[in-house]
Amino acid sequence: MHYLPAEERADVFAGYQRYTRDGGLHVFNVFVQKPFIAPPPENEPFAYPWHSGELLALYRDWLIRDSAEVVFDCNSSGVPHQHAMAKIAAQKVGG
Repeated sequence: MHYLPAEERADVFAGYQRYTRDGGLHVFNVFVQKPFIAPPPENEPFAYPWHSGELLALYRDWLIRDSAEVVFDCNSSGVPHQHAMAKIAAQKVGG
């Protein structure tokens, strides 16, 4: 999801949702930008930023089973740093 441009997200997720059966569950996580967390040391030239609430908004018509935003420590690249991540578990309810 980190390589999906913002202008394509609504269409891509609408497709996922359209082809999910009633009762189906989607579970996703995305890195989100936070002004109080320094950019990670990895250079990701083709990654696109997500923002707080953006993932949750794509599921506004679904039953949200779980949703959280967490900050966690990471040591990838051998350099200690932090990330922020939005997580969601959403269920399609038939109507």
